[in-house]
Amino acid sequence: MNGEISPILFWGLIGLLAALLIAAAVFFIVWRLRRRKSAAGEPETVPEPQPQPEPDPPAFLQVGKLHAQGARQGQQDCFSVSPEDLWESHGLLAVVADGMGGLEDGDQVSQTAVSAVVQSFLTLSPETDPQRRLLALLQSANAAVNYLLGPSRIGQCGSTLVAGLLLQDFFYFVSVGDSRVCLFRNGSLVQLNREHIYRRELELRAVNGEGTLDEAASHPRASGLTSFLGMGQIRWADVPDEPVRVQPGDRFVLMSDGVYNALTSEELCQALSLNAQEAADAIGQMVESRAWPGQDNYTAVILQCGSSQQTR
Repeated sequence: MNGEISPILFWGLIGLLAALLIAAAVFFIVWRLRRRKSAAGEPETVPEPQPQPEPDPPAFLQVGKLHAQGARQGQQDCFSVSPEDLWESHGLLAVVADGMGGLEDGDQVSQTAVSAVVQSFLTLSPETDPQRRLLALLQSANAAVNYLLGPSRIGQCGSTLVAGLLLQDFFYFVSVGDSRVCLFRNGSLVQLNREHIYRRELELRAVNGEGTLDEAASHPRASGLTSFLGMGQIRWADVPDEPVRVQPGDRFVLMSDGVYNALTSEELCQALSLNAQEAADAIGQMVESRAWPGQDNYTAVILQCGSSQQTR
């Protein structure tokens, strides 16, 4: 070794230096061209926008339905669920109506109420505030029932109504009468609305010193409705101040009194731990197995929610 650089190393260094000089020259030429375009007022090339990912679909996934006559001679319950192709644009609407048990034409009244709700839902703009939409549906249903009954039968026939709307990540509802809307979450069942029945008024009177709570519970008219469709002007309607923010796994249940009067909350929770239609089937089997004399019509709609990655 005498300190000389080998020819291979020498020419390698020369090649590397040449490559660097070429890269620098190209960079300089491009920079000069861009400067000239800018000075001449020519717009610079703007990269094309990349396609944005589509928003997640709404958080509802499965619908379970239960509709049975029980031991009654006729079916006075009625229900409906909006078509799936409208869920994304209009939201998922579910409605349950219970014609006033034992009263004349209860079946026709509940069918009229549900039909009016469905027709109004299809005609109202989906841009309308969701809670205002539900109130408009309630107004349409009551007007249709009042028209059906006419002045001579106002208050003699009627129907309950509970409607729930799942839109994006929120659940809205409105109710009149004693049909319930409940939320099943993390193994617990919570009733979201109040029942408009005479017992509630008697309980308030008892609190104010007029009678007792035991008398309120045993009163022969305790379960009588104090607000319903078909009484002319609706006396009470349940509308929440804020919608329920949906969490994955939530199940919203709309049901007539034939369901919750036949089963305990524990039994309902047991069924609701299943997927929506399986839960509806389980509830129906439990009610049927009880074989209660005079079992009322029973109807339930279960809206099962989940993450957008799950499959309907």
